[in-house]
Amino acid sequence: MEVEFELSQQLTGHESQVRCAAVLGDGTLVTGGLDSQVIMWRRPSPTEGFAHHKTLSLHSDFIYALAASHAEPGCFYSASKDRTAMKVDKDGNPCMQFEGHEGPVCSIFELGSKLVTGSWDGTAKVWDLSNGQVLHTLDAGAHAVTVAALPTGEIVTGSQDKSLRVFKGAECSHKVAEAHSDIIRAIAASSNHLVTASNDCNIKLWSFDGLEMATLAGHQSFVYGVCYSSDSQSIVSASDDCTMKVWSVSDMQIKQSITHAGTVWQAISLPNGDLVSCCGDSTVRVWSRDPERMAPEAERTTQHEIAEQAAIAAAQKGSSSVPMDTATDISQMPSIVGKKNGEIKCFKDGGTVFAFSWNAGARQWDKIGEVMGQEAPQKKFYEGDAVFARGEYDFIFDVDMGGGAGMRKLPYNTGENPMLVAEMFCNREQINKANTDQIRQFIIQNAGGEGATATGTPTGYGAGPATGSAPSSAPSEPALGIFPVMQTAVFKDGKFEALQGKILEFNGQVDEACRLDPVEVNHLTEGINKLKTGVTTELRNVEKEMITVKLGQWPKEKLFPVVDLWRLYLVHPTSSDLFKGSDRGTGLIMQVLGYLASDLNGPLGLCSSRYLANLFIYQTNKYAAFDKKDLILKGIEPALSSTNKHTKVACTSLLLNIAIVLHESSQPPKAWDVTSAERVASLALDFLGKAGAEDEDAKHRAVLAIGSLLPRDRQGKRTVAAQCNAAGIAAKLGPLEAKLGANASAELKSLLA
Repeated sequence: MEVEFELSQQLTGHESQVRCAAVLGDGTLVTGGLDSQVIMWRRPSPTEGFAHHKTLSLHSDFIYALAASHAEPGCFYSASKDRTAMKVDKDGNPCMQFEGHEGPVCSIFELGSKLVTGSWDGTAKVWDLSNGQVLHTLDAGAHAVTVAALPTGEIVTGSQDKSLRVFKGAECSHKVAEAHSDIIRAIAASSNHLVTASNDCNIKLWSFDGLEMATLAGHQSFVYGVCYSSDSQSIVSASDDCTMKVWSVSDMQIKQSITHAGTVWQAISLPNGDLVSCCGDSTVRVWSRDPERMAPEAERTTQHEIAEQAAIAAAQKGSSSVPMDTATDISQMPSIVGKKNGEIKCFKDGGTVFAFSWNAGARQWDKIGEVMGQEAPQKKFYEGDAVFARGEYDFIFDVDMGGGAGMRKLPYNTGENPMLVAEMFCNREQINKANTDQIRQFIIQNAGGEGATATGTPTGYGAGPATGSAPSSAPSEPALGIFPVMQTAVFKDGKFEALQGKILEFNGQVDEACRLDPVEVNHLTEGINKLKTGVTTELRNVEKEMITVKLGQWPKEKLFPVVDLWRLYLVHPTSSDLFKGSDRGTGLIMQVLGYLASDLNGPLGLCSSRYLANLFIYQTNKYAAFDKKDLILKGIEPALSSTNKHTKVACTSLLLNIAIVLHESSQPPKAWDVTSAERVASLALDFLGKAGAEDEDAKHRAVLAIGSLLPRDRQGKRTVAAQCNAAGIAAKLGPLEAKLGANASAELKSLLA
């Protein structure tokens, strides 16, 4: 029996969903995602796994596609929502930009001396790689276009009009009008045939002359990606049903289905036969059939359990990600022992999947219930646009934009990320990103079930009543585009190995009463490894106790690596437990402020300031910190004069974060906190007045904090603007314009006028 794929590696580094990946000619793996970043991963040696090499900021918006250069091994291409494509050299430097599409670029590949791109503008473009000029623009259908090459050198496209088209040069030589019953998402070609993936949940195999050879049915939701294995004997698909499936080309049957903890956007094959999956949980995973390259059994088991439990949770909410084909047959239940009390596992009984919980006391599986979603609501059809795909949706809200702008449609499916949908709506309508959170809340409030009646529309862009299900409020401010900043400044990256090494070194130097014994060291190590793995891992109480309680008993001179570990613990959602209850973490925040005050120029002060900035990652933590904003602002005031430039960056990040929450928490009719706004502006302006040339990053964040205060200030008595003008801030923007950008600088001046 053929060995199945098992987890080999989990690569964490992206801060949002991972959308795409490519393997380069020199063995480098590149990945891109909704954090607008491309990460390069390289193997330190041929026998080692991938390690983070470099993070690249090539684009100003989401990364939708990556492709290797065959002519120049190690070089690659990126495609982005910012409507551009980029050629990147082997060191990660952009060397050519391709501009001309009128919509996001969502597909890309190299064809000899040419580059081919597909876009949401309904076209594919062929570019001359010698000069970056467009050679041909191909009419590929409607809205999003995916592109691929045939072995003959012809270009094949698929689009939201469901058609497949083959182009010779600039001419369409063949068209299959209804290749699928929904959007075509991806195309791949082998030496013998073509394979396509679609929102109709199917994969289809085609001859090169357009004859349908087979339909591969098995996914329960949209199929986003498809590729051939390195030996062309298998087809690998990626789907919104949270699975990656491996299909046999010989009999068109599913050989393996691997459940993930989120949407699988793309899967690719590596030259050694391993697979790579890009997941909505912000993690890149490598899968291998080679036992030498498989991850430790404990890590594989943990990943499987997390993915399975995520699928169960999604199924109970109405998702179609029920792991029917991966659930264990119920006949095997008596021979399976749970690994911990309360472990959730799926067992299949005939055609139904049931969830069971392990009862460690009785040593038996207790039945929870059938894994099934809510009855699906009646879908509504949407024609599609440059941002939202054509197809059926659970909800289509009518939003009156006001000011004669008319109605706008907001399509939404149950189970989608409301924040992402809100961002997409703001981008499509070109309205201020300050509206994003209000739109998110509106979606959550009004998508509670079939027939939900909308009860309010986010303010700031619409006026007058909406038709149907989205009444609207009066506009509060013209959309300017950049300010207020809505993304908090945090410090998520960490060198876990070095950090753990320093903690273990200090553990041998502290008094025996505070020292961790070997068992406790093991618990700490397991906890750190889970933090390193990512936000989807579950920490045991004993591991959390080692990190947050036991280490906190050390003397102050040994605490800087401990506080740095606490900073990284704040990246994990479990940290929110520290800021619940009656005191909402007041003691802990005061403790860290004390550490900052005791070591303004040293490592403990740096780690403490970054810890305080990271309080703004999760909602519970953020508002617990915001409630203590006066104490925090008082605590960081002396630190803004630190001799450590990194501490100053962290403290100005805090100013920005507090400014962002001041804006968020004062949506009309809530009052604008003038006193706190003036305090933040005063600290930022004072810092800008004394900062040196080496403080460019900190000055940049201070200016962003001020800019984020001005939109609300403009609606009131403009006291912050008066502070800024009195301090002559406009004259200080010149040296920062390269960092800020001309648009941000111009907008600031407009808000101050």
